[in-house]
Amino acid sequence: MLARVLTATGLFAAVATVAAPSAAARDPIVPLSDVHRGMTCTARTVVQGTTITTFGVEVLDVVDDVSGTGPRILVRVSGDAVAGSGIASGFSGSPVYCADRTGAVGNAGAVSATIGQYGNDVGLVTPIEQLLGLRAKPPSGARKATRAEAASVRPIAAPLTFTGLSPALARLVERAGRAAGRRYVAAPTGPLATFGPQPLVPGASMAAAYSTGAIGASAIGTVTYRDGATVYGFGHQLDGAGRRSLVLQDAYVFTVVDNPLDTSESSSYKLAAPGHALGTLSNDAPAAVVGTVGESAPTIPFTVRVRDRDRGRTLRQRTEVADEVDVGDPTGQGLLPTIGPMALAQAVTAAFDGAPARESGVLCLRVTVREARSPLRFCNRYVANGQDTGGVPALALAMGSDVTSALTAVDQARFANLHVTSVYADVAFSRGLELATIVGVSGPRALRRGGTARVRLRVREFRGPLRTIPVTLSVPRDAPLGEQQLRIAGTPLDTVDSGGETTLVIDVGGGGDGTDGGGAQSMEEVRARFGGTARYDGLRARLGSARWRAARDDRLRIDGRGTLDVVVKRAGSGR
Repeated sequence: MLARVLTATGLFAAVATVAAPSAAARDPIVPLSDVHRGMTCTARTVVQGTTITTFGVEVLDVVDDVSGTGPRILVRVSGDAVAGSGIASGFSGSPVYCADRTGAVGNAGAVSATIGQYGNDVGLVTPIEQLLGLRAKPPSGARKATRAEAASVRPIAAPLTFTGLSPALARLVERAGRAAGRRYVAAPTGPLATFGPQPLVPGASMAAAYSTGAIGASAIGTVTYRDGATVYGFGHQLDGAGRRSLVLQDAYVFTVVDNPLDTSESSSYKLAAPGHALGTLSNDAPAAVVGTVGESAPTIPFTVRVRDRDRGRTLRQRTEVADEVDVGDPTGQGLLPTIGPMALAQAVTAAFDGAPARESGVLCLRVTVREARSPLRFCNRYVANGQDTGGVPALALAMGSDVTSALTAVDQARFANLHVTSVYADVAFSRGLELATIVGVSGPRALRRGGTARVRLRVREFRGPLRTIPVTLSVPRDAPLGEQQLRIAGTPLDTVDSGGETTLVIDVGGGGDGTDGGGAQSMEEVRARFGGTARYDGLRARLGSARWRAARDDRLRIDGRGTLDVVVKRAGSGR
């Protein structure tokens, strides 16, 4: 067994007894030129909780220029920490300590990739010089990677971990991730017993967070190197976007989920949750992510208040979304239009505590923008008949879709960087359909252009009594004269079906930015597009070619159609 061989060597013993790094100490490094086949080293990572553990590393070879990314160290891992899983997602960044030619032990690099081999115990290490921005000089005799080797390399892409999701919403999110070509994992918010802030030292778990609070969205890996307040991790890129402004966090590992196959669709991974905000992740480079402890990353508060009108309960949740507008939204879009709808959908889902087929509610969204004189607002009413929504309330999906549209109007503005300072969503809902259907229309026989007419709608409430609703119509000045048919039509139900999960597709690694000319060119246009999310759901009237909004009942949505034969006369005329 490789583990026994490593334990028997004096070198492994020397490496294994290296003192745990302090929070500010800078480790010595082992240059790539000192790394060679047959070396026995050790690596650090966390496989449960916050305790750093070690596993064995044997250098199989040094490979030059893997897929154009520079040299890599080919290794085999062993030990209890990797016995079942091999190199799992979340191990990326695990620092590897070796002895240099003088016998001094130092940091040689970060575990960063697998090769698609059964068992996942063979992988690649990114040399430490690449992480630190130094030129990694391969040793003499380093061989070029073969095409097969280059094609098999799989960076240990950390799954995007979401916390705070209900099981039903988590299933939709994971399905949406597969559709987007990314792996999304729903994890518990954290351990039952709270854990204190952890020092981000080599081997500790770290998270690059897109959001924190009620809904956490982050990629979790391992710290590779610490130089004062500067932290290096992952051993590969996150999104490859360069300059960033994400939240740097510690993390808690529940366990490692084993899958020895290491396929492109599924592999072993750490089931982990982000913890405390400790700084800012500011660089998303090809060989590492880099952040600074102690610097607070700017965030946008997204607050949701949900009122259950049936039970008289109110739920409030707040999510902080990373604000990257001042670094140019490097992935091509802001994070608010992707994280915000999920935060709203989760709050509504939690408040419902179930997913009845028939639901009614109201959403009012207010967005405060530094560059705008007054907040952007819209309100919409929803009367939904959900069809196979996967256990998520239909209102959660319908409202989430509208929030996406409204926030995208702000995000895609082309004339300036707009700074959103807060988002507030106010939701009220009830179970059942607040709906009535037109069964008849009565009223005066004669109508006058430019005048008003009082008509009566006979409606039946959904599974309820008949009632009469008076409606005062304003007759258009251009209504056609003579005998006409007055037609009154309501607004049908909002239908949300199993395709609703498309409203939750989140691809925080890239997207459109309005550079196709579709972005707003002024604040007035932003306001108009934002307000365009609001929908009129009242009654519409028609006389010949004349059409207009007739009336809206504040308590009920009215659907169906009705007609009334009338004679339209000129204004002020007796005929």
